[in-house]
Amino acid sequence: MSSESMMPGKKVLIVEDHPIVSDSLFRLINETFENTTCVHAATGAKGLSYLNGNHFDIVLLDINLPDMSGIEFCNQARSRFPELKVLVVTSLAQRHVIDKAIQSGVMGFVLKTSDIRDITEGIRQVMAGNVYFGLGVKNLMEGHPVSGSSEPVITRRESEILRLIADGFTNQEIADRLFISSSTVDSHRKNLLVKFNSKNTAALVKTAISKGII
Repeated sequence: MSSESMMPGKKVLIVEDHPIVSDSLFRLINETFENTTCVHAATGAKGLSYLNGNHFDIVLLDINLPDMSGIEFCNQARSRFPELKVLVVTSLAQRHVIDKAIQSGVMGFVLKTSDIRDITEGIRQVMAGNVYFGLGVKNLMEGHPVSGSSEPVITRRESEILRLIADGFTNQEIADRLFISSSTVDSHRKNLLVKFNSKNTAALVKTAISKGII
């Protein structure tokens, strides 16, 4: 793969909790772009801490993080660093997620199912200060669904927590049952709100029931 020249000293922050994805992004950037330094954060909180006192030319951001949604991360990050350039790289192929990401100030949005050229072009365009939406994202914005994107995709843990939420358990009670922290439960709850485009927990449960998920 040929390398593209970039100005010296470019820094990329990857905020992604799946090691396979973050490693793939590392390799893609190192093999495609010259003169770049990549820093990885597996949580939103860690990513925000890296932004303190450090300049990054672009942030590659997943929406589904273990401690907060990517939307929340972007809102916090851009409130402190308004010029921060953010490219979302996610598997959440849902129109409302794209809309919320745009509202939070991201400059680009590509799907993890995109080919390498699409992701590379997204990085290059956003780094240059341009807005970029990948092909699958453009289809969604034009009202054409991406294959398999009509229903929210939730993990086994999210499914467990969703059922317990529907049964009326509090964050702490769910944490005690699943042997995880209350903050982790709250993070999953927030991610579920984003995935189901729900304003509150009651709406989340109602939507999940209507879709036959619980």
